[in-house]
Amino acid sequence: MAKRREEGNIRSGKLPNIVVIGLLLTLIPTSCGSSESIIGGSSVEQIKMTGAQEDIIVWHTYSDVETWTFEQEVIPAFEKEYPDINVVSVRRPYENIKGALISETTSGSGPDVVRLDMAWLAEFSNLGLVDPIDGYPEFTRISKKIHQTALGSGKYDGRYYGLPLNMNTKAAIYSRKLLEQAGVSNPPSTMDELVELSERTGWPLGVNGINTWSLLPYFSGLGGRLTNDDYSKSIGYLDSAESVKAVTTLKRLLDKGLIDDDVLDGKLDRWLGVQDGKLLMIDEGPWYYSILSHVSGFDNSRLLEDTVLAPFPHNAGQKGAIIGGENLVLMKSSGHKQAAWTLMKWMADVQAQRLMFKTGLLPTNVDAGSSEESLSPTIRPYVDSLDASFLRPPVANWAKIDKEFNEAFERMLYGRVPIELGLHRLAAQVEEWLS
Repeated sequence: MAKRREEGNIRSGKLPNIVVIGLLLTLIPTSCGSSESIIGGSSVEQIKMTGAQEDIIVWHTYSDVETWTFEQEVIPAFEKEYPDINVVSVRRPYENIKGALISETTSGSGPDVVRLDMAWLAEFSNLGLVDPIDGYPEFTRISKKIHQTALGSGKYDGRYYGLPLNMNTKAAIYSRKLLEQAGVSNPPSTMDELVELSERTGWPLGVNGINTWSLLPYFSGLGGRLTNDDYSKSIGYLDSAESVKAVTTLKRLLDKGLIDDDVLDGKLDRWLGVQDGKLLMIDEGPWYYSILSHVSGFDNSRLLEDTVLAPFPHNAGQKGAIIGGENLVLMKSSGHKQAAWTLMKWMADVQAQRLMFKTGLLPTNVDAGSSEESLSPTIRPYVDSLDASFLRPPVANWAKIDKEFNEAFERMLYGRVPIELGLHRLAAQVEEWLS
């Protein structure tokens, strides 16, 4: 049975085995005076009690490296500029932050600001747990500086509830050794080329799981469609001939062992697998190189000796990779909304975003992303991938769609349900939730 893993595994610090021990030993935040770190479910409170200062609580799911930068560089820089505001950093595991937020905010407690997964914005807005932010006078000025696709992730039902903080997408990371052995000078640019290369050589792909974050890029790159462009219809798209062909190709790769079961089951470390030449390609976000460079002590040029980084492949006219990332949201239950908004708009500006850029998080602020760092060999392919990337449907029922997609694709790929029947049932259910 395939083990399902989500985008949050990396974003929240659930890293491959090679990096966990090194990160915990070297990069657990020593914390500025105004933070609370939660690691492994236990909390260590180091909250600075102040008289004149106004405390605002920020929940996030930053990884180890990102948390260190946020607490040691970003927060001190903000508090230096706004000495009357004290930021309390609370790191939450990705797996339970959603439930904890709903529970605490509906009871009137909880944080003031949350770094919220883009895919959850519509659901939280629909539940009335977050405040719209487009009424603040500075919003129009700030929004003009934000990457427009990312800005759209913060919009629900005609209003803006989220301020895009960072975005990410996937690129393809190939084994340099295997490409050279295959006589391939340039990595595949289309999914058809990637499938042909894998089938010709017998070298497997490190698909990370049977779930939307892991599988949608392959499904879409092969020609599959989840919905129409305005997210109102799934019938005729998810069960189209093109979608059937895409799933058929994925099943063929799985049956041949070219989608590696050991990766799906977590038996093979995919990060090591591509470096060691056991996997032809993995898909991963920009944190791959930033995290490994912190842990291994290698600079990126050394890591690129073993790997080749390229934009995620997709067939002509298709989208290749998901745009992920996080919005900052202002919780309706906050008692410090002006101070919270002050932090939010500051985090969306150049200084904070360039600091976090060093960890591999792509800035949403256009000026921050135009620095020389964006031209580095380990960042450029991600920037090049953005125009061919797509958002997951920003709909209130996304959590239901996500769960049903994962279960339906597992049934189809393992042959428990015929592909055409499985997609027909899934399309009908998804369309009901879209409406």
